[in-house]
Amino acid sequence: MFYQTATRLGHFTHVILDEAGQANEPESLIPIGLISEANGQIVLVGDPKQLGPVIKSKIALTFGLNMSLLERLTSREIYLRDEDAFSACGAYNPLLITKLVKNYRSHSALLALPSKLFYHKELEVCADTSVVTSLLHWGKLPRKGFPLIFHGIRGSETREGHSPSWFNPTEAVQVMQYCCHLAKNENAAVSVTDIGVITPYRKQVEKIRFLLRSIDLADIKVGTVEEFQGQEYMVIILSTVRSHEGLFGDDMYCLGFLSNPKRFNVAITRAKALLIVVGNPHALVKDPCFCALLEYSLMNRVYVGCDLPSELECLQNALHI
Repeated sequence: MFYQTATRLGHFTHVILDEAGQANEPESLIPIGLISEANGQIVLVGDPKQLGPVIKSKIALTFGLNMSLLERLTSREIYLRDEDAFSACGAYNPLLITKLVKNYRSHSALLALPSKLFYHKELEVCADTSVVTSLLHWGKLPRKGFPLIFHGIRGSETREGHSPSWFNPTEAVQVMQYCCHLAKNENAAVSVTDIGVITPYRKQVEKIRFLLRSIDLADIKVGTVEEFQGQEYMVIILSTVRSHEGLFGDDMYCLGFLSNPKRFNVAITRAKALLIVVGNPHALVKDPCFCALLEYSLMNRVYVGCDLPSELECLQNALHI
């Protein structure tokens, strides 16, 4: 576009890149390269704690093009958090960084964990109370007034033929049941357009869509985490799929979703009023983020389902003393 309009070097006095965390560095440098050297100002807007650029080329990945310009800059010393030097202005140099910490989406119970894990407990709950509290008395909640469910299932992960994509039939059925309870509740039904189902594998997306079509709920959106970035729903149901309890260690890279904090962050921050996580705690406990979510669920008495791994049994027993 800039070439077609014959935009010259130094043309822009200001360049603002929205969602800069999702742009690869060459994409960001195209408009930045046209800014005035004398009085130009550059503003990068985005969240380096969420998903970055989608890069499919292995060569590009080797050279680091999966890291945005925003993330690379914020990892440099001049942009780092310094509570001693900038305690009066949010721990960052106000000439370089402005933090947007007001969250207008989620219930406080859904915001607490990501705020702690990724944002130094600085996120402020500013959502419409009438919206985020609308499901606090839903009949399936383990604890009324707390809009989170972690449903433990020791299902089986499998693949079809030569497909590299995993699916978990037991989890898919449980997701379908939750969707049915939500959308077909005579007393307080949730619109199908207000429900989103996130899962890391394309094959699981297909299986869940098939089940939802069979009960006339085909309009519920089902997709991968990447498809949900930037979106929000009243209810998010997350199916983690992987269930092999000996997968971790050298095979962590195979888990993509489970071992990627950015993907985890996006997945659990899409919900306004209710988050339901369906997964195998014996596999998920090995990942720091999911372990924190399991602990948070236990502490708030919203875990249901299968037995817990030994790492979490002590916490559960202590809570029941």
